[in-house]
Amino acid sequence: MKRGVQAGILAAVVMLSTGAASEMTVGEFLAGMKKAESMGPAALLSSDVRALRAESDRVRELYVADITRQKKAGGKMHSCPPASDRPKMTGEELRQYLSSLPPSAQKKPFRVAVYDLMKKKFPCK
Repeated sequence: MKRGVQAGILAAVVMLSTGAASEMTVGEFLAGMKKAESMGPAALLSSDVRALRAESDRVRELYVADITRQKKAGGKMHSCPPASDRPKMTGEELRQYLSSLPPSAQKKPFRVAVYDLMKKKFPCK
C-alpha cells in the first residue's frame, strides 16, 4: 500500500513538472539566448544556458517521438524530416526564426514554435 502511494505521488510530481504550464515560451527562450550571448565564454558555465539546452533537448525528443509515432501509424505526417529522423538545425537558424516571430507569437510555447519551424523547413510533399 505504501509503495502504491509513493508511486502515485511520484507520478503526480512528474506530470506537474513536465506539464504545459511549465513550458518555456518563445520570449523566455529568446531572453535566455540574449543573456547568454552577453555573458561571452562564461555562458558555457551558466545555469541559464543549461536550462536552454535542456529545453531544446526536451522539445527535440518530443518532436522525434511524434514523427516516429506518426510514421508507424501511417497517417498524416506533421512534417517530413530526412530519413535519419534526427533533423539538424543550427542555433543561429533557430534564433533567426524565433526572432522573426511577432510579439504575439513569442508568447506561445517554445515547443509549438519549433514544431512550426520543422513544418516549414521539412514540408511533406
